Amino acid sequence: MRTIYTMLRVPNLLIIALTFLLLRYFVFIPVYSAFSITPGMGSLQYLLMITATILIAAAGYISNDYFDVITDEVNKPDKKYIGLQITAGTALSISIFFSFFAIVLSIWLSILAESWLPAILLLTALAVAWWYAISLKKTLLWGNIAVAGMSAGTIAMAWIIENQCSHVSDVPFRIITNIITAISIFAFLLSMMREIVKDIEDMEGDSLINCRSLPIVKGIPFTKTILLVFTVITILFLIISQIYLVQIPRLIAAAWLLICVEIPLIYFIKSLASATIRADYHKLSTLLKWIMIGGIGSIIAGQF
Repeated sequence: MRTIYTMLRVPNLLIIALTFLLLRYFVFIPVYSAFSITPGMGSLQYLLMITATILIAAAGYISNDYFDVITDEVNKPDKKYIGLQITAGTALSISIFFSFFAIVLSIWLSILAESWLPAILLLTALAVAWWYAISLKKTLLWGNIAVAGMSAGTIAMAWIIENQCSHVSDVPFRIITNIITAISIFAFLLSMMREIVKDIEDMEGDSLINCRSLPIVKGIPFTKTILLVFTVITILFLIISQIYLVQIPRLIAAAWLLICVEIPLIYFIKSLASATIRADYHKLSTLLKWIMIGGIGSIIAGQF
């Protein structure tokens, strides 16, 4: 059981599913109801989209571990399962099976939606996940951008496919697009920051495979400066969002962002300045993950 939990990153998969469900029931459907629009995407179609996305993420996690066996011996010895609990061949086979199943579901979704757009978006995400695992993660920043792009792109994809099925009119389209854009930008910035922090945390192992991560190429002080810049940009973006929320007014949502996102980000800046050892950066990575969850919670808070 622990091997499955480690292999699939079950909490991450649950967060993906939760995000999709929150978007549907706290963004799409409320706006549809306000404009008397009938959702064009049924429960089965939405479930297919969620399942295909989860399978793509799971395949990406396993394939990433498969190609990271050497580095994980140094970076994550307590979470290493390939070669201990299961063989490398078995892990690769599971990843390929998940990928194949995701392809099948993506095509099924496209048939039901009478459009190839869902399959194109989902299979592009699958291709990027494998590309990242095989080589992209070793490049300077491009691997980080790929992961952050997939985090933001998953949110955007949900709306693109939903709109493809529902054909929403101009006003509700703009409302939902603005919400999705804001959430996607937040997801990109936080994911980018977390990936860079993890690069610092994993420097020792990454150096064994000639990885050109930012801290290896430019050093930790420069990388900390980049992280600070990203954090400040994120806080400024949040302030702009809060000003808008206060004007609507959505005071609870504005307060939620302050308490669950902004204040933790300020604490992140303080902790980043004093971080020196690997354990410090692991704590920062975990903090950013909780901040991301706090950001997802703003989807619910946005109703008030």
